[in-house]
Amino acid sequence: MNPQEDLWRHLALITAMVERAPAKTLGRTAIVKMAYLLQTVKGIPLGYDFRLYIYGPYDANVLYHLACAEALGAVKILPVPYPGGYGFEVRPGPEASAIQARAEDWLAQHQSAVDWVIREFGAFSAAELELLSTIIYVDREFARENRKVKWEELARRVRDVKPHFSELSVIDKTKLLLDKNLLISINNF
Repeated sequence: MNPQEDLWRHLALITAMVERAPAKTLGRTAIVKMAYLLQTVKGIPLGYDFRLYIYGPYDANVLYHLACAEALGAVKILPVPYPGGYGFEVRPGPEASAIQARAEDWLAQHQSAVDWVIREFGAFSAAELELLSTIIYVDREFARENRKVKWEELARRVRDVKPHFSELSVIDKTKLLLDKNLLISINNF
């Protein structure tokens, strides 16, 4: 792989996700989680090494690529206050089209996956994406261990990892992912 080509692909992907998002805006956490979902669920070869972190699956390189996209004018990152803190809103920048053109063929090849991640996950909050991506992360850990588990065991493990989420919300999001056929370690027989 060509590292420069890979960089343009990452920048184009981030820009495309932002442009296709509801209201053409995403948060930084959403971008990280959507990159995780695209790589893990849709198999897009992004080359990230996601590890379970405080807010779910994380690779600092996603934020590095986001910063590069901002520096090149592909996106604008704006601080947004909320009660008790602040977050970031990422919007398309003046160079969004030019950046996407640098990886146009690759982006076209993965357009349906990008559309899928925005359609399925674009309306969720950062906290919901943290939980959803953590459920998939734990599910894939079970799968790597060749373990088939009941959805209740998966939810229990997620709750152990993320105790700040209520049992009800973990169960709700686990069932949501199960209904979407996105969990591969589940055996409810």
